[in-house]
Amino acid sequence: MRLTGIVLNTFRETVRRPFYFVLVSTAVASLVITLRLPLFTFGSDTDMYKDLGLSFILVFVLLMALLASATSVASEVEDRTALTVLSKAVGRWQFVLGKYLGVMAAVLVAVAVLGVVFMAAVYYRVRLDAGVLERAYTHGGTGAQVEAFRQKQFGQTVTVTPGLALVILQVGVLAAVATAVSTRLSAAASVGVSLGVFLVGHLTVFLEAGVRGAAGAGQFARQGVLAVVPFLEIFNLNEKLSHAMLTPLAPGSPGAAAWRAVWEYVGWSGLYALAYVVFAIGLGALLFRRRSLG
Repeated sequence: MRLTGIVLNTFRETVRRPFYFVLVSTAVASLVITLRLPLFTFGSDTDMYKDLGLSFILVFVLLMALLASATSVASEVEDRTALTVLSKAVGRWQFVLGKYLGVMAAVLVAVAVLGVVFMAAVYYRVRLDAGVLERAYTHGGTGAQVEAFRQKQFGQTVTVTPGLALVILQVGVLAAVATAVSTRLSAAASVGVSLGVFLVGHLTVFLEAGVRGAAGAGQFARQGVLAVVPFLEIFNLNEKLSHAMLTPLAPGSPGAAAWRAVWEYVGWSGLYALAYVVFAIGLGALLFRRRSLG
């Protein structure tokens, strides 16, 4: 019950903050504004819009999660309100975990809202980018033609759902990092460190190449970075999801096997994210336990 209270209180605080509304509203506006923009891809505008939309959602939700995670612990320590909470027989690990789960609850709400808007936009974008004959199918075409076009719209729309799941996983990992760092550093420093982890986490492929070419202390330092920083490219399937139309409701179709493989990949990514979150929150709880709040 104590943990639940911290989670609910953190969730309410997060969704009531101005930056939450501003970032979610800006993300919705970005999805709507770019919906009708010509992307000049010679027939692949829908694919480009799907890639662009997932990137928009990731950036805005990530910023929201980092701001909320970095301030959830640090601000309460600075305002001395953490002492009041911890005086009520609440463990420090419960405090850190509750703050993280509360922020992630707000993240899930934001992704759900943006996901509904994005999927509706993709459904409409398929018709907007359709050729002359395909558009004619929806105006007086035969039943089979109309059904085939609707299936195409549905296939393109549902393809973005694994991407949304991977956005949640990636944001969850970075929110855990921000929460852990905020147990020792200020809110501003926590956001800066988390953004640095985001950049390095997407560049670990180049770091691995550098490790093979380095020697001595340089190699040791890069190996240390690789061991601590999360490998965030595991959560990037935008290119595959954008340039493939999967048909999950047609068991015998070629896209059904690909659809199953995509969700299996999301499952393995989820296990990696869970392991890293447990490590980061555990480390944060340990750091917070050793911090003086007096």
